[in-house]
Amino acid sequence: MSPRSPGLAWSCAFLLVAAYPTATAAQAPTTADILGTWRGRSSCVDKAAFPACHDEEVVYEVRPAAQSPDSVLLRADKVVNGVREFMGELGFGRGPGGEWSSVFQSPRFRGRWTVRVEGSRMSGALIDLPSGRQVREVSLQRPSP
Repeated sequence: MSPRSPGLAWSCAFLLVAAYPTATAAQAPTTADILGTWRGRSSCVDKAAFPACHDEEVVYEVRPAAQSPDSVLLRADKVVNGVREFMGELGFGRGPGGEWSSVFQSPRFRGRWTVRVEGSRMSGALIDLPSGRQVREVSLQRPSP
């Protein structure tokens, strides 16, 4: 290719760049994968170390966050006697491996939630950050329409 034919070089470069997102989009999870309503269980893993922990039926509502395309807001409710009770809302960011995580702190606890979406299932864990011990595991799925 001669220096007088930059059009061909730019055309080839454009085709490569245009094709790249299509190839990777099929491999990489999108924010849309986590959005919506999820129902399932949040179970205590180590009641000896965390005696205040209780197994719960949970409902998560996940919606986009305005901060970035790799951020979502997750509202967590527990279900008690058939009634949803608000527990909290956290911002989650997507990590390089496709997992979603959030670090939070209360006056009595500091922890990291990490969840992963695989199709219609969401699984994850809550880790106590000072000790590195797992507190909870969650297993949820999207309700059938």
